Amino acid sequence: MQTLKVLIIYFAVAGIIFVSNLIPVGNIANAGIMPTMLSVVLLIPLWVWYKEHTRSTSLSKQIKDETRQTILFWISMLFILALIVRIPSVLLFDWPFEKTPLIYLIIFTVVILMKNDVSAFGFTISRVGRMLLLGSAYYIAVSLLPIILSNVAFYILEGQLLIGGFDSLSFLFMMPFQTFCVGISEEGLFRGYMQTRLARVYSIGKAILLQALLFGLWHFVWHIAPLNMPGMTIHIGYTFIWGLLAGYFYRNVPNLTPLVLAHGLHNSVQHGLIYDSTALGVLDRLPPSIQVALSIIPVIVSWVATAVLTKFLTKRMTRVSKSARNSS
Repeated sequence: MQTLKVLIIYFAVAGIIFVSNLIPVGNIANAGIMPTMLSVVLLIPLWVWYKEHTRSTSLSKQIKDETRQTILFWISMLFILALIVRIPSVLLFDWPFEKTPLIYLIIFTVVILMKNDVSAFGFTISRVGRMLLLGSAYYIAVSLLPIILSNVAFYILEGQLLIGGFDSLSFLFMMPFQTFCVGISEEGLFRGYMQTRLARVYSIGKAILLQALLFGLWHFVWHIAPLNMPGMTIHIGYTFIWGLLAGYFYRNVPNLTPLVLAHGLHNSVQHGLIYDSTALGVLDRLPPSIQVALSIIPVIVSWVATAVLTKFLTKRMTRVSKSARNSS
């Protein structure tokens, strides 16, 4: 009965957001204003419900032991349920409006079905200032660095910058949705929920690998209409690497706040970037080997920098935490 209630609410929230797409309010950054704003607003009643529920119900921060088959079943079910809403959302509206329903599904699964406090799955705002700084550093390493490197390299070659401006309106409009809806739902599902549960029955390395693989496959939907196999392969591969890096980070810092912020900044800044059409024309005329190098080398450098940064910062935070416990 509880599972049925969770499913009803999940599909009801998805239906409300889908219907709001029919209200002709306009678009910003190719996203419908009404469903994008509604996706953020609908998180408020969920937050209020959770606060009220925790006052009246005792939730455990310890995840009970379960068999591998049970854990894999629930992970598969959440992934399939998410795709059931995600695929029509992308195909019909060319936008991922499954995010807020997915957050409802994750939170209700953890709280109502598992009877766990959400902090057991990384949903916490403890040490929020430090976590936000860490998330900003993570964003710079994994997302901003390749943009800077590719522009510097192109400027050295051609005396031009690929980026000609920045659309502040698109960035500010997208930031709440990309952070609170996209960031929380995807980091919450793949790192918080999946990796946490998988690590209870597999080695941490295998848990990171499995959730990263599912995270990569999660992005195939953008390339099925029309079918674009090369684009799909690249997108899945890129997001698979992001899943590995984010999973490695979450292994060392079991707090989703930095990853949510980095995820939100990555997507929002992309919407704000304005590329110079003249520079892009020059880029298209360069030899293919140069184009590939300008695209791939900065990304590889950023991946290495992110892995090194993650290792350094998590070691530092571990030392700080130990010092705090010893002095208390």
